[in-house]
Amino acid sequence: MSKDLKDKDKNPKKIGKSLFSMFKRLFVHDKADINVLEEEAIRTPGKTILINLIHNKLAIIGIIGFIAILLFSFAGSQLLPISRTYIELTNSSLRPGRNYLKYPRELRNKEIVKIVSGVSFSVALTSDGNLTVWGSECNRFMRDVSDRILDIPEEIRNANIVDIEAGSRFVICVDDQGKFYGWGHYGHNQTIMPAMLESRFRYGGVNIVKMAAATQWSAVLGDDGELHIWGSRQTRDTFYIDLLEIEVPIIDLAAGENNMALVLEDGTVRVIGIKGTEFYEQIPAELTDGSVRVEYIAATNRSVFAVGDNGRLYLWGSVENNLNRMPEGIADEKFVHVSAGFKNFVAVDDDGDVFIWGASELNQLKVPKNLDGVTKVFSGCFQFYAVNDAGRIIGAWGNKGYIWGSDEFGRDIFTRVIHGGRISLTVAAIAVIISIFLAIFFGLTSGFFGGWVDHILMRVADIFESIPFLPLAVTLSFVIGHNLEPAQKMYLMMVIIGVLSWTNLARFIRAQLLVEREKDFVLAARALGIKQRNIMIKHILPNVVNLIIVNITLGYASALLTEAALSYLGFGVQAPTPSWGNMLTTAQDSSVLQFFWWRWIIPAIFVSGTALSINLLGDALREAMDPRSNER
Repeated sequence: MSKDLKDKDKNPKKIGKSLFSMFKRLFVHDKADINVLEEEAIRTPGKTILINLIHNKLAIIGIIGFIAILLFSFAGSQLLPISRTYIELTNSSLRPGRNYLKYPRELRNKEIVKIVSGVSFSVALTSDGNLTVWGSECNRFMRDVSDRILDIPEEIRNANIVDIEAGSRFVICVDDQGKFYGWGHYGHNQTIMPAMLESRFRYGGVNIVKMAAATQWSAVLGDDGELHIWGSRQTRDTFYIDLLEIEVPIIDLAAGENNMALVLEDGTVRVIGIKGTEFYEQIPAELTDGSVRVEYIAATNRSVFAVGDNGRLYLWGSVENNLNRMPEGIADEKFVHVSAGFKNFVAVDDDGDVFIWGASELNQLKVPKNLDGVTKVFSGCFQFYAVNDAGRIIGAWGNKGYIWGSDEFGRDIFTRVIHGGRISLTVAAIAVIISIFLAIFFGLTSGFFGGWVDHILMRVADIFESIPFLPLAVTLSFVIGHNLEPAQKMYLMMVIIGVLSWTNLARFIRAQLLVEREKDFVLAARALGIKQRNIMIKHILPNVVNLIIVNITLGYASALLTEAALSYLGFGVQAPTPSWGNMLTTAQDSSVLQFFWWRWIIPAIFVSGTALSINLLGDALREAMDPRSNER
């Protein structure tokens, strides 16, 4: 090489440019200059798995779906509490809907005479004699048009209605000619007035002054002071036994489900109906001896509230739902109107203030603020409407409805799905954790030590695997758990599912160990004198973690379905504790499958949707952790 060439190689400018190019290649890369193999070489395994997951659309769907279900169940259960002992048969099997309180706009400019409410509907009578109905259908088996509560029969639309009343699932009314009408559920003919009685009011010169209705019966009070009841024969006969002893004409009444409080012409009160109840037995003495005349009276299902002419307030009956605890300061008020819902009393004083007490599970006590000029509050089952002196509706509160319907005990399915999801997901998670620990112990120990240890442990696995899973789980659940509390049985389910579902994963881990234990790093660890336990846990186990993670996701979906199946059969989580599985139990009834689709389709969607999202995630993890998937 010539001297000039050597001097040129030693040129500082050339050397600096070369060093700059080298550092630039090390730290600044143009994507076009990096091929796939170079890019893979600078990625960590975790980053590679993450990129593979991000590029898998099904994995994204699975992750988003599973996270959404977790938030729905665990966060939702914190925001929306549940009472496991709550039962309200009056609201059983109501259709999905949140429109119970959404009265039509045209009523805002009309004078309201009266509003009555059933379990999922309300009907308003306006001063022009017309009826307006809103809410949701409540009847289970709608046989014809007259059984549909939201379709007012044409003859009633054309009549001039002067009074209305509602039972839990039907409506009765009377027009200015004394003709009686009814529509809705009529299982006991409570919407059809007996012919002889109808003739009495239409042609006998007797007018209806008040009506009453419950779930299975109807009643009308004539201006002659006689009360007439029809519908359920058992209830009717019970009432008439007591009516035979009353000689003074009746001027007012307040009805519960099985009892009625009657105000007589002399101002005293009598109670008729089923004897032995608080409603019947606890009536104050001064209301029966004539020393106090009753001015206002109202009744819930099991309690009575009355206002005497001496200004005193009288309350008797059941103490459930805090009905015996009147609001503070109420005794000093002068009332212009009292009414009652199914579990609540409402009173309006001469200043327009509203006092309400009783149950609150359906927002009955959440009175809207800034209610000015209230003169009346019309109370139905669980709906309340405040009206001013012009007859305009100025506020509504109470039960808005059930977004996903109610079950056979009147419980909100939306709330039960949330808390049922928390139970089902937790049971499956604990069961999988138990299964994973057993699988790791048996698989690692068997695969690493081999020999007689391997033979014994694998034979144990063979025994567990040879027993049919579902019959054994059902048998153990019945034999061990039939005397346990619901919470204890839930823990038992976790153990049973976990203990009976570890064998397949243990075999996978063992098979992987047979490969890993012959590799050079294991031989080197043994040569260095590292303890066997540390070799298994710190050196071999990390190499099978990918397999374990994938099986955790797939096993979780399997455990979720197993819990649902056992609870569906009645051997899993027991009511009243909700789970997706025991919510599906009602699907065994053909009438539920045909008429009450919301009671089984909604929990079924959550079970299948959760299992699908977990399986999508598990399959995506398996592909992302497969080194061959990175060669594409």
